[in-house]
Amino acid sequence: MKKKWVVILGVALFVFNHFANAQSNVIKVIVPYAPGGNVDNIARVYSKYISDKFNENWIVENVSGGSGVIGASQVAKAKPDGTTLLFSADVHSMASLVIKSVPYDAINDFTPIALVAKAPLLFVVNTDLVKATNLTQLVEEIKLEPKRFNFAISGAGSSPQLGAEIFKSRIGISIPTINYRGTGPAVTDLAGGHVNLMTVTPLAVLPFIKSGKLRALAVTSKQRFIGAPEIPTTAEAGMPGFEIENSYGFWGPKGVPTNITNKISAQMKQVSQDTDLQKRLLDLGVVATWESPEDTAKHIAQEFKRNKDVYTKANVKPE
Repeated sequence: MKKKWVVILGVALFVFNHFANAQSNVIKVIVPYAPGGNVDNIARVYSKYISDKFNENWIVENVSGGSGVIGASQVAKAKPDGTTLLFSADVHSMASLVIKSVPYDAINDFTPIALVAKAPLLFVVNTDLVKATNLTQLVEEIKLEPKRFNFAISGAGSSPQLGAEIFKSRIGISIPTINYRGTGPAVTDLAGGHVNLMTVTPLAVLPFIKSGKLRALAVTSKQRFIGAPEIPTTAEAGMPGFEIENSYGFWGPKGVPTNITNKISAQMKQVSQDTDLQKRLLDLGVVATWESPEDTAKHIAQEFKRNKDVYTKANVKPE
């Protein structure tokens, strides 16, 4: 009888310890946008692979609203112990440039952990409305009839808005921008001929390019995009130096201890090298990468300075 109770007690202790360990290994990943978008999809891929590889429980939670501000605010207020993380694009740092009364400092109120994926933008045009097949021809076409052109952008502070403003600054011509609530509606109107220009992530437009409704004039990166290697770079298409990439990564609240930050970042580095994960991300139109916490911080600071300069010159103010 005594032996039976020892066995029962042992089983009970095992279950308790297993449950306690499972609870202590729960990492909540806040995605500040609705489910189904690129940010959400990339977060879920990484969370699954890290969970499987390191026997941890990474849970993605969508806290959308306020152009990403509501979810990011929740992370900024969280306990800095590495159990609550933000996953977003690097445009997260641009909130204060386009939105009034952001309740946090995107640079100083978060701990950069790692950038884990990158995607260039494609400069695309409606094939029925634009004759140009490269950026040099497009500039000539715009100069002839500037009032005929307009840009679709997928939201204030988005990389498509940044791409539009950089392009307009480069050619010295003010082209109207039409602000949409998200990439989907913007691309739909571009393909339907209601607007004629856009810079946008590859996944959103590759089907329309293949169908002939849209034409890609260039990819906004130094190298051609591995997912569509036939599309030239902006330098090859006639506009060297016109480079924009979406970077996606993880942040913690301000004050996450260095040892925890480095541990999580090292996990991400290992997972980013998984060939299956790399294929999954390429299917989403992005390339797996990894940058250390220090390099991530430098990248964000440089991007913020560049973007602030662009918006100041374009007279884009917080709304």
